[in-house]
Parts: sequence; structure tokens; C-alpha cells
Amino acid sequence: MMGLMYSWATKEYLLWEMTIGQIILYLNKGIKIQNGEKEEPHGLVEKSADELRAIRDEYKRKYGDIDNA
Repeated sequence: MMGLMYSWATKEYLLWEMTIGQIILYLNKGIKIQNGEKEEPHGLVEKSADELRAIRDEYKRKYGDIDNA
């Protein structure tokens, strides 16, 4: 099944180059894509520059300015 979703996923590559966790991760992602499910972004993905600056500034207020420590 992996070879059908990912052309690079030969049996030898999976056996010698990837961990079982990586194989399962790619398999799950491939199945979601085949079923038309869209992954929701998480964390800092798809945040605007202003939102990222606000998050950075909040951390600086909370923990101090570690860049110049």
C-alpha cells in the first residue's frame, strides 16, 4: 500500500531507512489524503506576522528577554 501512495517507498527503503513510527506516520497521512480528509493546522502554522509577534511579546513579558541574556 505504501508503494502505491509514495513512489519512493520500496520495501528495502522502508526496512533499512525508516523506523516503525515513521512508517506508521506516513501510512496514516496517506490514508487521510486518500480519504479526502484535510489536516487541520496546529501550533504556529497559518498565523499572521502580527499574531506571531504578539505571541513572542507575551513570552518576553512572561519569561524576560532571553535573546540578550
